[in-house]
Amino acid sequence: MKKQELWLNLPVKDLAKTKTFFIALGFEPTRDAPGMVGFNIGQVPVMMITEPEFEKYTVHKVADTSTGSEILISVDAPDKVYVDEMAERVKSAGGEVFSKPQEILGWMYNMGFTDLDGHCWNILYMDHDKVPKS
Repeated sequence: MKKQELWLNLPVKDLAKTKTFFIALGFEPTRDAPGMVGFNIGQVPVMMITEPEFEKYTVHKVADTSTGSEILISVDAPDKVYVDEMAERVKSAGGEVFSKPQEILGWMYNMGFTDLDGHCWNILYMDHDKVPKS
């Protein structure tokens, strides 16, 4: 059996602005097609799809991210510096940092942001040497 892949599909209002935003964060487009653009974020392909196209695939209306969260996407960071730098990139690119870089539980360092369409992202560095032993 062929190995299965996972990819995420996110609805976006303005494809050009979304593309510019994610390029500003340091991600390169991998697929550019009418109504959609893809990025590899970590090892996961993420397709940004215009809302009308997205609704064709899901047969549902797009969730209102101003009143709720449909998903939290976590991305592994190589170190704390990357987390801090990403927070600055997000702000410069027009995203909103809703959780400033901070240490959590003594072994995680993260920050949270929303992209231009309100999708929630978490950039997370984990120091596995500091994880409490159970």
